[in-house]
Amino acid sequence: MNITELQTSRTILIPFSTDHATEAFTWFGDPEVMKFTPFGPDKSVDATLDRIRHYLEHQAQYGFAKWIILERGSGKPIGDSGLMYCSELKRFELGYRLLPDYWNKGLATEAASAWVQHGAHALGLKYLMAFTHLDNFASIRVLEKVGFRFSHQAFLMGMPSKVFALPDSAVGCGEA
Repeated sequence: MNITELQTSRTILIPFSTDHATEAFTWFGDPEVMKFTPFGPDKSVDATLDRIRHYLEHQAQYGFAKWIILERGSGKPIGDSGLMYCSELKRFELGYRLLPDYWNKGLATEAASAWVQHGAHALGLKYLMAFTHLDNFASIRVLEKVGFRFSHQAFLMGMPSKVFALPDSAVGCGEA
């Protein structure tokens, strides 16, 4: 099933287009937003454009990727969320990030939950994982709220990480 939109009560998630680069740079280039990401903030709009192109390649291959989060009603881009194949985990992993003005409002949990439901039900993914920096307590709370459980610690993409799995997920067994 290839869908082009996910909705929550307060957001709409749609695939990125290259037209979103300037708006998306507001969070991809923000050191506070990108503090706990493996490679830090994007240095330029061109770097964000490269990131979006990578997402579009993933979208073409799998039918999903990281998507832009729009605030319902205003249509304002406020972040991104989605599922990406993580070669280090050999699994699809959930990710999300929001502009700081949208933190602590449950929006990351809404977006993450939409992807968990879509991944499990519509896409039939059996091995969904997530990882976050050891000190990213807000992200850890989001993962726990949407049903992930701590699996183990690892060094992923150059950073010390906590790895989470859905309770019925197997870590490191077979292919996604």
